Amino acid sequence: MTFSQEQVIEWMQGVREHPDMINAFWPSQVNSKVWLSEWINSYLPGARKIIIFGCWYGVLADIIKTKRPEADIVCVDKDPEPIAWTEKKYESYAIDMRDYVYRDPVSCVINTSTEHMTQDEYDEWYSNIPGGTYFVIQGNNDFKEPDHVRATQTLEQFNNINRVKNCLRSEYIEYEGPWNHVDNVPTTYKRFMTIGFKDHDRKN
Repeated sequence: MTFSQEQVIEWMQGVREHPDMINAFWPSQVNSKVWLSEWINSYLPGARKIIIFGCWYGVLADIIKTKRPEADIVCVDKDPEPIAWTEKKYESYAIDMRDYVYRDPVSCVINTSTEHMTQDEYDEWYSNIPGGTYFVIQGNNDFKEPDHVRATQTLEQFNNINRVKNCLRSEYIEYEGPWNHVDNVPTTYKRFMTIGFKDHDRKN
């Protein structure tokens, strides 16, 4: 996937203004976002309004927009600093994703931060999704990161705890983590992704 000169310049300006934005450009981060955008393009070609929960600095939004210029993207993140950046381009809300109020029909919701949420937090977020909405979720099996309170060992477990009922596709990719300096070997983790559909008659 290629990006325009304008997009690259904009990202670099973002990194200058917000140094921690550089963490959105680790190879594993970029690859997982491109992977997700490809699924959106393949499985939801008619999706128009897309909400990205835990959007951070909106790099995923930018990648999706590169493939789908017509998409109406909403960014939600509880951290006001990245939202101050995303609101320059997208409708944005600096709130906890569980507090988002759906006012208009939505084609698809995205949550790539499922491992950072407790089960109760995830369940509350999922219960709020309107019936008839597609969802894309990602998580991983990296238990070493302290913020990963709900990592999973397998794809089956990932789908189970994330309450996937109508699965269109579910897979994982492997990516390299920080070097294991104790044993002097690389580390490898799995990034899980599932695209599903929430029944019209199910709130939970």
